[in-house]
Amino acid sequence: MLEAIGQIPHRRTIFTVFVLFVFGTSAAEIISEFADGETLDSMGDDLSRFALSAVVLLLYVCEHVAQQRALGDLRGQLHKAKGQLARLDTQTQEFANQYRAVMQKQFDAWNLTASEQDVVIGMLKGLSFREIAGLRETREKTVRQQASSVYRKAGVASRHELAAWFFEDLLDPPPVADT
Repeated sequence: MLEAIGQIPHRRTIFTVFVLFVFGTSAAEIISEFADGETLDSMGDDLSRFALSAVVLLLYVCEHVAQQRALGDLRGQLHKAKGQLARLDTQTQEFANQYRAVMQKQFDAWNLTASEQDVVIGMLKGLSFREIAGLRETREKTVRQQASSVYRKAGVASRHELAAWFFEDLLDPPPVADT
């Protein structure tokens, strides 16, 4: 399939050269026969090839112009989309920074140690205790103990409640405006 896609420009070029060749040879024959004094009736086959190749060339040029316009429109849309994406990236980064600040405030309110904060972040990312232990280069038992300490300090019973504590407000539907 990829080979066929790569051949399309070559086929288009070959077709264009062929049509130009027919157009040029037909024009040359018409001029030559007309100079020799032949009548238009005797040049019918040359005139029909010339007219057909002229129509094909005209259609090809119109299609090429339309494709160039469409390509220009697509480039404009792409440029606009890139600008919107850059703004969204900036907004997302700002939101993430704000949310990290809120999380840090809560970590401070719960008096979590740096290790306990790392464990909470890992749990919120959906990592298992074994994965968190591997990342922190500690034992799984240590991570479990730190998680238990976090649950106690936060007043929750499980990692699910802990995650809900941080995400509940984000997932609530927005308030309905009275009209």
